[in-house]
This record gives sequence, structure tokens and C-alpha cells, in this order.
Amino acid sequence: MAGDSLTIAGEAIPARWLRDHGEDEASRHPDSLQRRTDTFAIDSSVQITACHVDGDRLHIDWSDGATTEHSVDGLTRVVRDRRAPAPATDRPLRFPDDITLWSRPPEPSAFDVGVLDDDALWREALDHLRRFGWVTFEGAELGDEPTRRLAARLGYVRNSIFGDIWPMNSGAFEHQDSAYESFALDVHTDGTYSHDAPGTIIFAQQARTGDGGASVLVDGFAAARDFQALNPDGADLLTRYSVRAHFIEPGLHLVAERPPLRVDPEGQLVQVSFNNYDRSPVLPIDGFVDAVIDAYNGFRAIFSDPARALVHPWEPGRLLVLDNWRCFHGRTSFTGERRFLGCYTNHEDLEGAYRVAGLA
Repeated sequence: MAGDSLTIAGEAIPARWLRDHGEDEASRHPDSLQRRTDTFAIDSSVQITACHVDGDRLHIDWSDGATTEHSVDGLTRVVRDRRAPAPATDRPLRFPDDITLWSRPPEPSAFDVGVLDDDALWREALDHLRRFGWVTFEGAELGDEPTRRLAARLGYVRNSIFGDIWPMNSGAFEHQDSAYESFALDVHTDGTYSHDAPGTIIFAQQARTGDGGASVLVDGFAAARDFQALNPDGADLLTRYSVRAHFIEPGLHLVAERPPLRVDPEGQLVQVSFNNYDRSPVLPIDGFVDAVIDAYNGFRAIFSDPARALVHPWEPGRLLVLDNWRCFHGRTSFTGERRFLGCYTNHEDLEGAYRVAGLA
């Protein structure tokens, strides 16, 4: 057989969506359910060539040579929970006019960590974070004390499933998360599975051997602006269609959802939220499947352009702070040992720090 859809519980599920949502081990991690398939490389015209049911498992052969498995019960639940976008408005997506949107990497710069003890210099560093979405500091001592001091300047350390100050050591798997691997990580935002995603992320390098492992940053607001210029309907859809995400490991199962482009009541962008590793299956209502996938993939094509990437090589004593509501972050692949500390702070505290400094 061949076809562009499959009927489950009396409703047709497009082949493109099914190919995107394989539940076999080649498609996703069996425990964390993080994605392993490069879903952005799936041909939009992919076809079902054969399928059969074995117990509660649906096996599908595809025109691109892949074979995927799916839970029949899971697909039935997905069909019953088809999702529509929020109603459209005639309000165009707007962007803050007091920040610097960068489609190409700005000139690298760093502050001495001593600015944490000087209010005037700290204000300059804080303004850099506000304008560009990131700031770096050099000359920090090793250990968690500099990270705590920096977090205290932004608000306070936010506890999460990873703890307060969390170590990230290559080869150690404290959690079932792709961040603990050594392969390159696509740029993304953290906490898409949290109703209130972390506002900032602080990374503090502790040790480094081998090659690679640089941090990669992309201005998500600038990417949204450029995507809107290219595809205004797609950008509008991403402000109205909520994407669900999850974090799963023994004893934990977190789920949250929000639009990839979250706007305030006046239509101004306040948050980008995008992590394909943690994306959960949600089926759009009829007529929106291709539109949602095309918008989602189209936005990713914009912000994953290597020409947009600001690459931060790592060395011990360097601190990096990024606005997790604005900047995507990722990592190049690496060899050897790579150890750093990290923590989160809240976005309302970051906004408050701007106000206290007279920057907002």
C-alpha cells in the first residue's frame, strides 16, 4: 500500500505527522522520550509504503526507507486531543524597540568578573545583557562561589530538577538528557516543559581538555523578526499554536506548553520557546497540520543558519549569562573532558534588576 495518511479512530492522520512522531528507539530515547530523528530533514511528501499492526504496535514502512513504530492507543489519544490554534487577530507581531537585534554575531566582548563589586561597571554589564541577550565575564575563580555571586546580582539561584548550582561533566549522566552527551546540540531554549521557563542561564567553565565544546548563541528575537518578514502567516501561526514539551526520567514527568513565539496583549514578542528534543506529540486539527509543521520548520531554518551563530570558546574562569527567553543556545561537539557549573534565575528578577539599574 502507499498513502499520504492513515485512519486511526475514524480520523485521518497525515503521513508527514506520523513520520515525525515515531516511537521506536531509532526515533526517540526509550526512557527520556527525547527525539533522535532529525525531524527537519523529513521530506514533506513522504509516503506510507506498508503498515501492519502487531498487538498494540503499529509498524509503518516509509518511502524514504525508514521504518517507525507507534502505539495504537497513543495515536488514538492524540486524535481525540486534536488542537486548534488560538483565533487569529489583525495585530502584527511587534518587537521591543530598546534592544539590539542581531542577525549576525556581534563583536565578542567580556567584562572582568570584578564588575560584580562595582555598581557603575555592573550597570554596563547588565545593559549589555539587556541589549544583546547575553554577557560574558572573565577571570572568575573556580568553584560555585562566583556563580552564586553573579546569580545574586540578577535575583537568586532558582532551584530546579537539576538542583541549585548543577555540575555538567562530560561522561557523567546525572539526568537522562542530551546535554550530558558529547555530540553537538542544536540551539534551543531550556525549560519548554516548565510553565515558567528559566529566565537566565549561567554557565561557569571549570575544566577543559580536548577539542570543541564551544557554546553557540543565536538571537531568537532577531530570527523571529526575519522569519516574519519572510513568512508573516507562519510567524503569526507560531504566536497562536501551543507546542507541548516534556521531561521524563524515573520519578519525574513534567509537561507544559506555550507558543514558540509568545506575545503580550499588545502583540509584542516577550519569549521564544523552542526545543525539538523535548517536543511532545500534539496533532493539529484538519487543515493545519502542514501549516504548523511548515511554520515550525521554517522558523528553525532561520535561526539554525550558522551565519547567525555567536560562538563562545570555553576556558576555565569564564562565565556566560544568557537570557533564556530571548537567546537560543547550543554546543559544538567535543572530545576530552568538559566540566562546568550552571544555574538558573527567574525572568521577573532579571526584569527587576533592569529597573533597579534604571535600564527599563
